[in-house]
Amino acid sequence: MRRRSVLLSAVSGALTGALAASRTTTAQEATPSAMANHPIVGAWLVMNPSDPLNARPAIFAADGTMTVGYVPSSIDAERGVVLQGTAFGVWEPSGERRVHLTYVQALSDLDGTYLGTRTRDAYPEVSEDGQSFRDDGTQVHITFRDAANTIVNEASGGGAEAATRQVHAIRMRVGNPGFIETPPVSGTPTG
Repeated sequence: MRRRSVLLSAVSGALTGALAASRTTTAQEATPSAMANHPIVGAWLVMNPSDPLNARPAIFAADGTMTVGYVPSSIDAERGVVLQGTAFGVWEPSGERRVHLTYVQALSDLDGTYLGTRTRDAYPEVSEDGQSFRDDGTQVHITFRDAANTIVNEASGGGAEAATRQVHAIRMRVGNPGFIETPPVSGTPTG
């Protein structure tokens, strides 16, 4: 009798595992092709028209992950110089050319003391030609957490005023990393 119950349990477990694996495989097969063909996939130079102006490279991968290489430091009114790590996150399509992204960025002070994180949710939209994207900041939500992961500050556009200034990006290409072409300033080295 014990033998039958063990055998029955093993068969039941194997069937459950096989069904779960087939469902997972089906879901995984359905998602990647839609994401791989989304116009956000690729390398971008994201520019923030804030004061000071800055540019940062970003990679949107076909598997829904993303990486943004921020400037390594920023000035905080309360903390002074804050060191900020690379932002890692995920994205998903929210339209034919639009995505919803969420990323997290670790923060520390000049002594290396961990200060917490900045999380950003944003909704950039790729242009019709697929060579640029913009986010007007009206849907952006930013969350700051301290070293204990307690939320200490939030900012949100909520559809009304922008939580951040508009950002735009240009698709990076070999020989053109995404900077807008401007004529050289007189006295600028050219070679």
